[in-house]
Amino acid sequence: MTRVYMPRRSCRTTQRVKVSAMRSALLRRMAVAALLLVAGSAALAWAADAPPPLAGSQTERDAGSARLAAEAIGAGHLAEAAGILETLVAPRHHMLTIGPGWHRDLARAYAALGLIDGAQGQYRLALAGTAGDEGAAGEELAALIAKAGRADVVPDTLGPNGAKYFDLRWVDRGNATIDFGTAFVLPQDDADSGAFTTATYRADCLTLKSQLLGGTVFSAAGKTLRSFGEGEAERPANDLADHSLRMVCRRDPALQVKRVPLIDGRTLLTSYRAQRLRRTAPTSSPGEGGSRQAACRAHVEMFVGQLAADGQVSGPSWQVRDWWDMRTEGLPKERLAAATSAVAALARADPGAARAFQQACVQEALAGGAVPGL
Repeated sequence: MTRVYMPRRSCRTTQRVKVSAMRSALLRRMAVAALLLVAGSAALAWAADAPPPLAGSQTERDAGSARLAAEAIGAGHLAEAAGILETLVAPRHHMLTIGPGWHRDLARAYAALGLIDGAQGQYRLALAGTAGDEGAAGEELAALIAKAGRADVVPDTLGPNGAKYFDLRWVDRGNATIDFGTAFVLPQDDADSGAFTTATYRADCLTLKSQLLGGTVFSAAGKTLRSFGEGEAERPANDLADHSLRMVCRRDPALQVKRVPLIDGRTLLTSYRAQRLRRTAPTSSPGEGGSRQAACRAHVEMFVGQLAADGQVSGPSWQVRDWWDMRTEGLPKERLAAATSAVAALARADPGAARAFQQACVQEALAGGAVPGL
């Protein structure tokens, strides 16, 4: 899951990697990664009233999702908007362009949610994707820095699959190359107990190519697990990687230092996980809890139905479904039916947002012990 070049491994390590990949695939299939939690009937009402998705190309559907996210920000549904936009700006197929406006809107959502480092990172990515006039993004970034102070270490996103942080303190090495530090943190430890990675890269700002100089994988306790060495310089494979390098190369000259500082991956890991927990924590009142539970039951029912349509349903998936069934046994049938209708409307209006809600519900069940030993 780390975004780095890895050295040749032993047979035992290779086997662990295979087990890790299989486990990761299962977790992805179960939608463990928590994007957001749409809490309460007001959020459900907004989702049900959302406009239908655009038919057509992926580009047109992305544009429709971006408009839906902008409407969510305007309606005050900031976590929902962030969840949609995190999907849009995440690394994707290299032919899919990431619009600067998506970064700007995600920055606005992050800022309103109090995620200042994430907001500054998104504003910088928005600026890196523009040519010439910086417009509103530049003004908003300047205002945020004036209010909250400059963030020296910024993430690409604070999404559910991890975050890559860029240390904006670095040193020029001449010939338009820059060495800079990064940290990649995970929402939970991987199969080999890896929790975060720190690495140093060399960026060529003329060709927008990067070269890995070296890095280390750590456990959550800060224990060194393994190190890796130099990787080949190559052209970034997607638009996010491309303007991430632009963000680094368009640094503020006042931030130049005499050396590349050590990035504090453990502190970033703690901060990231706390932010993700806060994003996915239930925020509804006791009266609204039933609506949220009913919505989660409906989402998980839909999830299991989708798995069944694709083939055999795994045991853990049934356990997650049963966990939510038990928590909604006392709810009126009318509430369950209304939740099912709202969830179906959300799935039609924006499949990405529906998957995000679904993922958060699965994560909540797993955290509550739905699957023993996981």
